[in-house]
Amino acid sequence: MADEQAEQGVDRRQFLKVLGVTGAGTAALSGCSTDRVAKLVPYMVQSEQQVPGIPTVYASTCTECATGCGVHVVTREARAIKLEGNPEHPVNAGTLCSRGQAGLQALYNPDRIGAPMARNAAGGFDEITWEDAIARLAARLGQANGRIGAINGYGGGTFTSLLEGMIGGLGGTTVAWTAFAREAESRANQRTFGRDDLPAYDFGAAQYIVSFGADFLETWGATLAQTRGFAASHGFHDGTMAKHVYVGPRMNLTGANADEWLDVAAGTEVYVALLLARAAAVAKGSVLGGDLARWTPEEVSARTGIDATRLATIADEFAAAGPSLAVAGGIAAQHRGAIDLCHAVNLANAAAGNLGTTVKFGAGTTPTGGYGEVQALFARMAAGELEVAFVHEANPLYALPKSGGYAEAFAKVPFKVSTANVIDETATACDLILPNLHALERWDDLMVRAGVRSLLQPVMMPVRPGMHTGDVLLQVAKATGGATAANFAEATFEARLQAAWRVDAPADFGDFWRAALARGGVYAEALVSAPAVVAGAAGFEPAAPAFDGDAEFTFLPYPSIM
Repeated sequence: MADEQAEQGVDRRQFLKVLGVTGAGTAALSGCSTDRVAKLVPYMVQSEQQVPGIPTVYASTCTECATGCGVHVVTREARAIKLEGNPEHPVNAGTLCSRGQAGLQALYNPDRIGAPMARNAAGGFDEITWEDAIARLAARLGQANGRIGAINGYGGGTFTSLLEGMIGGLGGTTVAWTAFAREAESRANQRTFGRDDLPAYDFGAAQYIVSFGADFLETWGATLAQTRGFAASHGFHDGTMAKHVYVGPRMNLTGANADEWLDVAAGTEVYVALLLARAAAVAKGSVLGGDLARWTPEEVSARTGIDATRLATIADEFAAAGPSLAVAGGIAAQHRGAIDLCHAVNLANAAAGNLGTTVKFGAGTTPTGGYGEVQALFARMAAGELEVAFVHEANPLYALPKSGGYAEAFAKVPFKVSTANVIDETATACDLILPNLHALERWDDLMVRAGVRSLLQPVMMPVRPGMHTGDVLLQVAKATGGATAANFAEATFEARLQAAWRVDAPADFGDFWRAALARGGVYAEALVSAPAVVAGAAGFEPAAPAFDGDAEFTFLPYPSIM
C-alpha cells in the first residue's frame, strides 16, 4: 500500500504531516528523501461578507439534467460544499434529486482541463493560451464561408441566443440536441394539436394515471415535481386514492409503484392508448368517438395478448375518472412507433377532457431538438459540407449509436472544437478544446419552462483556470469583425446577460437584478391553454411494430438516475 501511495506522489509519512499542519501561515513540507514540496495556502484575504466558519448561501440553477431545478449553494470560506433545493423554485420546490446532490463532483473533478488544448502533429494535445485559442477559432470561422455546424446541449437562454446568433451570422447552422430529447412527444403534439411545445403535467390533480413507458418517477420529465404530485394523488386522502396503471414491456421504478401493470410487447402500447381514447370519447360524448370506434377491447386484445375483460375494465375506469392523466415518452418510446404512441396518448387526454387541467400547454417547455436534426447535421459532415464543427455541453460521439457512423463523419470535418472541461469521447476527436467554466463558476441563465427564467451566478472562484464559453464567443466575434462584431459588442458575457434581462425589467434595474439573484430567477405564472385536436387526427392507423434482428427477442436499453 505504501509503495502504491509513493508512486502516486503521496506516501503515508507525507500524508500524516499534511494532516498535522496547524497555524495561520503557509506550511512547507518535504520528505527526507524527496525534493517535492507540498504547500497549504491559508485563507488570508477574505471578503467582508465571508466569516470563517459561517456558511454563505447563494441561489443558482442545477444543470445536471435538462430540468433546471433551482438550488441553494452552501459555501464555506468561498468554496461550495453542499447543494440543496431552492424552496421558491416552482419546478422542484426545495427538493433535489441524487444527481443534483452529486453536482459538486463535477465541480471538483481532478480530471478537469485547466487550459485550452490544441492537437499537435503527433496526434496528442498541447496546452495553449486563451489568446492563441481564440485567435485560432476566429481564423477558422472567418475562413469557413458559412460551412459551420454547431451542436448545443445547453437549454434556452442568453447563451443559446448568443451561440445561435453568432453561428447564424456567419452563415452556419446550430442544432439543439440532448441525449434523451423528447422528440417523439413534440412531433406527436404537432400532429395532434398543431403545436410542438411540451406541456406540463399535474400529477397531483389526477384521479387516474396511466403511463405508457414514461418513467416519470426516475428518468422522464421533471421527476421531482412529478414525484411530488404523484405522492399527493396516489396517497390515501379522505377515503380516496388515485389509481396508477403502467403499460410497458419492462418493469422500472414507475412500474414498480403502479397498482396494475400491463406487460405488453414493445411497440403494442399504442393500441391500449387508442382503447382508452375510444372509451373516454364514448363516455364524454366527444366528436373523436367516430374515428376511434374500431378500437374495441376485443380488437386491442388480439393485438396485445392482454385479456379483453381486463382491458375493458381499465378503459372504463379511465373514462369515468375525472380528471385523469395519460403520459408517454422516455426511452420506452424510442422506437419506430414512438410518434404514433404519443399521438394516441394525446387523443386519450383530449377525449377525457384533461387538456387545461392535468395537461397544461403553455406552461411547459419548448423542444430542444432531437435525433433527426443531429442526424441531418452529421450527414452534412459525412458529405464534406462543413469546415468547422462546434460542440457545446454535449458528447454526441458517446451518446449516438456507433452503427450510425457518426465518428467517421465527424472526422471528415477539418476543424472541430469542443467546450468540454474533461477529455470525453467527442473532445478526444476534436482539434481544439476550450474548457467551459462549471455552472457554479459562471454567469448564465436558463429558460426552464414558460414563465420560469432561472439565473446562474459564480458562487466561488474557478477551481481550474477556465473561461466562460460566452466570453470566448464575444472575443471571437470581435476578432472576426464585420456585422458579427457589431451585433456582439459587449465586453463580457455578464454584461450581455444583464442587457438581456434589462429588456423586460422595471425602471430600477439594480433592485430588480439583486432580487432576482437572491431568489434564483424570475418565476411568473404561465398562461395555460387547451388546444383543439386537428381535424382528422383521430382517424389514423398506427404502424405495426417493426424491429431489426431476431423477432424472438427485443433488446430494451434504458437510462438510470444512477
